[in-house]
Amino acid sequence: MIGAFVVSKDVNLEYYISHFHVQDQILIAEQDRKSHTRLLHSCINPIFEKSTRFMLKELLRLTQKTCLYFEVNTATIIPTIFHELVHIRSRRFPHFLDRKWDHERFISEDTKKKQEEDIKNRVDGCRRDPLDEQEAPFALCFTTRRMLSEAKIVKNARIVVVGASDTSISFVEALLSISYLHFTSIVLVAPGGLPHNHFMEKKENLKAYSTSYTREELKKLMLESRVRVINARMVDIDRSDKNIVLHDDTVIPMIHWSLEWVSKTRLLTL
Repeated sequence: MIGAFVVSKDVNLEYYISHFHVQDQILIAEQDRKSHTRLLHSCINPIFEKSTRFMLKELLRLTQKTCLYFEVNTATIIPTIFHELVHIRSRRFPHFLDRKWDHERFISEDTKKKQEEDIKNRVDGCRRDPLDEQEAPFALCFTTRRMLSEAKIVKNARIVVVGASDTSISFVEALLSISYLHFTSIVLVAPGGLPHNHFMEKKENLKAYSTSYTREELKKLMLESRVRVINARMVDIDRSDKNIVLHDDTVIPMIHWSLEWVSKTRLLTL
C-alpha cells in the first residue's frame, strides 16, 4: 500500500470565492467548473513521503481535476501533504457587528435553481450559503496541477522576526503565501508566543479589530504548524557573531543580510 486519498466529486466553489481570496491564486474564469475538488482524507506510507508531489499530480490526473482544496478545522489533523499546499487568506466582511446587515439581497432565479440542484445532487458543502456574511469556520489550503508541476525553490536561509505585532504576522504570512518558494527556517520570537495564545477574548486585547488580526484569523493562519514560534524576549543583538540574544541567554543565529539590515536600522522590531 502506497497511500490512500478520499476526494469529493465537486465543491461549493461560490462559497470559497465569497469567503476566501481564491482569485489571488488562480484565474477562476480559466478553470472549468467541474475541475475543482476537495481532499477529505489522505494517508501516505512513510516510505513514499518523498513522492508526495507525484502522488498529488497523479490524483488530479486520474480524477480529471485541476484544483485541489483542503479545509482545516479545529480538530483537523495536519496531513503529511500539508507542505505542498498553499494557504488562502480568508475574507473579512465590511461590517463591525457580529450579525448580518439589515438589508435585502437580490438572488436571481438561476442562482436559486442552481442551489436547489446542488442540494439535490449532494455537492460537497452545498448547504453553505455564499451570502451569509459570516467568516468561514475553517482555514482553506489548496494546490493546482500547475503548481505541482513547477518545483518550489527551497530557501534554507534563517529568517528571524522579532515581535508578534500585526506587521510581523503580515510579513510572515506574505512569505508563506509565495507559491513558488519554500522557506524552511522562519523563526518568530515574541513574549507569550502568538497573541491568541494568551488573549482569550477580544476585550483582553485592546486593538482595533477593523484593521488588526482577530483571534479567529490568527488561529486560521496555523503559524504554529508552519514556522518556529519561540516564547521569549529579545534583549540584545550580537553583531560581531551575528546572533540574537534572548532574555534567558539563549542565542539565535541570524543570516548575514538580516544582520546588515539590523545594523542600519539599529533594531529589528516589527
